[in-house]
Amino acid sequence: MRKALAFIPALLLWCALVSLVPASCFAQDQANSAPLETRALTSEPNAFGLAAFPAVPPSSAPASPAPTGPERTRRIGVGVTIGSLGIGGEAAVRVLKRANVRFGFSGIGFGYNFNRDQITYGARLRLEGAQATFDFFPFGGFHISPGALLYNGTQITGTASVASGTTFTLNSVSYESSAASPVTGSVGVTFRKVAPVILFGFGNLIPRGSRHWSITSDFGIAYSGSPKAALNLTGLVCAPGTVSGPTCQNIGTTGSIQSNVTAEQSNLNSKLSFFKIYPVASVAFGYSF
Repeated sequence: MRKALAFIPALLLWCALVSLVPASCFAQDQANSAPLETRALTSEPNAFGLAAFPAVPPSSAPASPAPTGPERTRRIGVGVTIGSLGIGGEAAVRVLKRANVRFGFSGIGFGYNFNRDQITYGARLRLEGAQATFDFFPFGGFHISPGALLYNGTQITGTASVASGTTFTLNSVSYESSAASPVTGSVGVTFRKVAPVILFGFGNLIPRGSRHWSITSDFGIAYSGSPKAALNLTGLVCAPGTVSGPTCQNIGTTGSIQSNVTAEQSNLNSKLSFFKIYPVASVAFGYSF
């Protein structure tokens, strides 16, 4: 009984302390548990008469949004091309939302032999050029590309020969290639160095989006004007059926024969006139960044 009476004062003292502590400790715990940015700035004293610490004001700067749409579009593209002007490369720069400026170069060469009027030609065709176009995209990947061949190095060079004892014609006049000095010579065809072009196609070397790789195609024409052929022949020509004797004459110094060579050259030019409108077609594999 005495022990129970001894615990009563201690119990009363504990209850008095409890009545004071929760008002401060529990309030402080709740303030500490709240997010830092939501605490209110206050200077009111707490239960112990101490001023509360001021809260840190929330940041007013909004987070920067991730770039989307045109901001993610690539601005430069490069590619490898294969087409009627040969094998080469190209590069494009985005200048408008629906337009690029594109530059390219290409080249290839190969040889071939053919026979015309019993004159054997050993020719080599060289395709070479550099072009610039303005690519406009009216919808999707379809583009219209006016531009120009800034350098047109396409040309044909080769040799001409007539075997001894072979009858051939120049401007529909028959001659015989002599045994002492058979007919030989050279031929060349050149094109205008600068030519306008108009192209149509599909695909964009600089995709409007997050893609890096692309496949593009172009189809169109280049107006290069009529090519110019030059035919030069040397040697001795004789009357048909003979390969030597007084009927043989020098092809380069005899006026009548040389005039027939000039006429044959004009005939070549007329047959090449269809090349003044040159077809252009290509496929490109590109990467943008």
